[in-house]
Amino acid sequence: MSGGKLSLTREPGRVVSTGGALPTVALSLGLILNLAPLMTFPALLPEIASQWSLTSSQAGWIGGVYFAGYAVSVPFLASATDRADGRWLYIGSALLGAISSLAFATFAHGYIAALALRFLGGIGLAGTHMPGLNLLMDRVGRLYQGRAAGIYTSTYAAGSATSYLLAGAIDASFGWHAAFFAAGAAPLLAIGTLVLLPAGSARRSDRPRPTVYTLLQNRSLIAYVAAFAGNTWEVFAVRVWFVAYLAWVLSLPGNHITLPALGLVAGVASLLGVPASIIMAEFASRYGRRRVIIGICIASSATCLVLAVTAGGSVWIVLPLLVLVQITSFADVGALAGGAIIAADPAQRGSALALYALAGFATGFAAPVAVGMFLDRFGGATSAHGWATAFIVIALGSFAAAIAIAAAPSEQAPGHRAR
Repeated sequence: MSGGKLSLTREPGRVVSTGGALPTVALSLGLILNLAPLMTFPALLPEIASQWSLTSSQAGWIGGVYFAGYAVSVPFLASATDRADGRWLYIGSALLGAISSLAFATFAHGYIAALALRFLGGIGLAGTHMPGLNLLMDRVGRLYQGRAAGIYTSTYAAGSATSYLLAGAIDASFGWHAAFFAAGAAPLLAIGTLVLLPAGSARRSDRPRPTVYTLLQNRSLIAYVAAFAGNTWEVFAVRVWFVAYLAWVLSLPGNHITLPALGLVAGVASLLGVPASIIMAEFASRYGRRRVIIGICIASSATCLVLAVTAGGSVWIVLPLLVLVQITSFADVGALAGGAIIAADPAQRGSALALYALAGFATGFAAPVAVGMFLDRFGGATSAHGWATAFIVIALGSFAAAIAIAAAPSEQAPGHRAR
């Protein structure tokens, strides 16, 4: 992408930045801030589960319901940006995300309250994540949209990692309530990033809102939608249960080693997914999206299966594998998002992104719950058999994503693809 001074040009009904460095940086920073509440509960899961005497299934529901809130609201919130100025939606949603986290710190003292507040937090993210991507696409020339989308969506890993790091660091010094307070302040700061966006009129489409059937007719788009659903199954299951699994492994005889707060470990591991995703998105745009994504999916599924085989084993084997799966599970996110953006009709991009996000975050909700249920069914969170089963279940996500991309319509040659 080009840096330096932005050159604004007018396309019908919207303002476009031909380079887009400033809006990409501004909205990526906003995404990181809005994601601060995302991993607070997973980072602190063992502590809160112990205090509240939660079962694995209950912990899985609290960990996953955030993504359920996202999934049920994103079809309405993301598609609304096709017809109205997304900045006001962004502001209101950031406020909701902040309030839900602050209220969790103050009022959540058990399963039901935690479930409700995390659900509201997911709605807040839904109104900033994909609408933020649409705001970005309105300010980036089409030639650069695939690359800008790859950078923005890869930033998700940075936000997820920052959430882990923030929660782990603050919990270690001040307790989990303070961690939720700090996470709640970040979305308020995200609102300020909107002032960095180039000025312009809101983009409104006069075309009828596309039906689901219309979107389903776009086979390339649907392939990326299905692949993203498989990807988020794995990504969110790994992120929600990372700390709980590592805590159990460290409690086993012979596995005691000195580590920082486990939320910090998870955050660093998640952060490594950011450069991996950006690099893989660039490789995908240059050398073929299909082969890059399928290769990443195979590597990630294989890592999960090795984790299943080594469940309850030496921490010197398990910990590197956990870090690796944090990287591989996220490495194709940028390439997937870039492919979906290119496949979508620009006039219906908001609706296409809504479907994309709905599919992804529906499985993002289901996967942590499924892992919790399988743990309870096969011996609990202190059972090697239970964790082996859990990682087999997690591996299904990338396997399904690889099948979806393999079945997608043929791509253009890399030299003709928007980057």
